[in-house]
Amino acid sequence: MRSALLLVCAGWLLSGMDFVAAQPAEPANAPNLIQNGGFEQQGAGWEGCGNVQLVDAQQAGAEFVYAGRYAAVMGIDADGSDCPQLPDLTIPRQILTQPLTIPSNAPAVTVSFWFRAAAGTTIDIFLARGYYQFDPNLGGVRLGTFATDQPPGWQLYRTVLQGDRLAQVRGQSLRFSIVIQERTGVGPDTVLLIDNVRVVAADERTAAAPLPPRLRGDGSRPLAVTRIEGSNRWLYRMDTDGRNLQLIYRGLLGDVRNPAWSPNGQQIAVVDNNTWPWPVPDPDPQNNLSASAVTVLNADGSGARQIYQTQSRKGSRCPYIRPPGGPPETPSLIVRVSHVQWLPDNNRVVLSQPGFGVFCEGQLAQGGRSDVLIITPPAMTPATLAEYATRPTANRNGRVLVDGFDLSSGRSNRADGIWEIDPSVQPPRETRLTTSNADREPAWHPDGRRFAVVRVTTSPSADVGDRTFAIMLYDRQNLANPRMLLFADHGRTISHLSWSPDGAYLVYTLERFDGRSDIWWLDVASGATGPITTDGKAFAAAWRPVAINRLFVPLVTR
Repeated sequence: MRSALLLVCAGWLLSGMDFVAAQPAEPANAPNLIQNGGFEQQGAGWEGCGNVQLVDAQQAGAEFVYAGRYAAVMGIDADGSDCPQLPDLTIPRQILTQPLTIPSNAPAVTVSFWFRAAAGTTIDIFLARGYYQFDPNLGGVRLGTFATDQPPGWQLYRTVLQGDRLAQVRGQSLRFSIVIQERTGVGPDTVLLIDNVRVVAADERTAAAPLPPRLRGDGSRPLAVTRIEGSNRWLYRMDTDGRNLQLIYRGLLGDVRNPAWSPNGQQIAVVDNNTWPWPVPDPDPQNNLSASAVTVLNADGSGARQIYQTQSRKGSRCPYIRPPGGPPETPSLIVRVSHVQWLPDNNRVVLSQPGFGVFCEGQLAQGGRSDVLIITPPAMTPATLAEYATRPTANRNGRVLVDGFDLSSGRSNRADGIWEIDPSVQPPRETRLTTSNADREPAWHPDGRRFAVVRVTTSPSADVGDRTFAIMLYDRQNLANPRMLLFADHGRTISHLSWSPDGAYLVYTLERFDGRSDIWWLDVASGATGPITTDGKAFAAAWRPVAINRLFVPLVTR
């Protein structure tokens, strides 16, 4: 009932999907308990059924493997042939499996592999008791489940067993198994490529690396950083190694977010949360609603001025008591700014403006939307660039990338994915670049062609609430082949990507497992990463796009 893996010719796969070129293999640390994890010995050590096969890069092309010459292929012609009948009387469509033994003293167990997937089916991953026992009640653990409807690019699946799950596998002879179950439909275009399988008796999550010498602070490439100080969020400037921290702006009401340098590095724009009406509060506190300004200040913190102010609208008073036959409660409309970026002319800014309704008891009303607007000072009236979109980022050619969905309500007239907007023509020309809502928060590379996104991955699985975030790098000229730069299982979430002036590094915000956040750097070429701040107070950072002489902060900070 078991069969060795067979080589497959190239023809059946070439029209099914586009693939990324091979990338460097993962560095090996702890010994791999899997034999031939990269399938380089033509499937030695592996067993499969249901027409699991190998693809040969020398026949199909190097783009069909992650590294080396061979990769395993599932999904194609998954027919259940030679697969065993399970205790529940079902017969899996496909199994890829290998036996292994977990050391009894393993401090942790990490299971990982690289994969690329397309079209619809669902796979299950196990450390199972036997070749045909895929019920965790029979021993072993179910590691995860995910759909093969995936955004493009090779990506890493990795999960770490600790605690109760580790106790279930320590000292056990088990099987690493990837299974397509009988109950799961498999479409004619379903493809799952698998490479570089690792099972190790160690915790192999992403680890911090030493700060590169190039990032040692000299004051010429400062970061603008928002930091949490008690109940306040203030704006600071600091060097790229975290030193020379200087407070430069406290904000209108001590709630400053999302700093953005102008392209010439002379100004910083921030979201300045306040209340409406502004600047004169209403004598009745119930009429003071949450709102936002966009404030622009000089690089040294001086000259702060508001270039835009949202205008919220008061609804029914609290407590609301509906009279007999009277109208239902009218929610207040809260309008704020969530994100701001500059256009390359150093004058106009683009911003996300979400609006949502709130009943007087504090409950959200159904509905809401987010739009991307353009502000051209000194005029305070915005122009709409893209409806139902958020998180704009502009390149040196003036093209704007946005997230194409509505954060407020989930309802949108724009399909999921990353969209490119060209504001140089009227109406602005829109081009959909990616099609998955797993990719978000785009950030243009300084070359104006590539862009990074934050991706919500399938790890640890579809049935686990917390997912691992990653950073992917897209090339505008080859959108089918993004590269994973970082698998961020060293924290809870990542956000706020910002490029170094030379495009060699990114900084990002890492939400730690304790809920606090720090700023980390990422070497784009090597994938090495490490912290810039470690006190858990940094919320977002922006890298000055051009080098300057050291700036001195005025004695009086506004």
